[in-house]
Amino acid sequence: MPAQSAEQLWKAYNETTDTQGASYQTRWFGQQNNPQEVQALTDAILAGTKTATTTPLDTFTAEQVAIPQVGDYNVLLNGDMKPVAIIKTVVSELIPFYRISAEHAYHEGEGDRSIGDWRKRKTDEFTPTLEEHGKNLSSDTPMVSEVFEVVYRADY
Repeated sequence: MPAQSAEQLWKAYNETTDTQGASYQTRWFGQQNNPQEVQALTDAILAGTKTATTTPLDTFTAEQVAIPQVGDYNVLLNGDMKPVAIIKTVVSELIPFYRISAEHAYHEGEGDRSIGDWRKRKTDEFTPTLEEHGKNLSSDTPMVSEVFEVVYRADY
């Protein structure tokens, strides 16, 4: 039977592995008010094209959200905000914007996957968000650089 909720998907995953009492959060990539974007990023994650992400540190502090830590589990939601998989954080580092590597940009799986394209897209994406918090994007702006893996998929 397909999982109908994040809790049911987490329970199904726990029946197949020992998470040693770990907990989970729900998570999606992209803007929640743009289901097509969320779905496209979810599809890229499920296809193995997208295995990394980057977020300004200020986003976590301004929104009072915990910074991803190695070993964190997230129930991945699709564009309909339905659970489709469980991902696990395998790397989480604080890195200045212009020190994000070409390899990391490639693993984000977006655009042409080059560091130049990544910097342009992320400048366009991060600038308005940071300005909302009274910050500016610079080469030294701290970024949370995260790598994750899909560890379980829903039975859809």
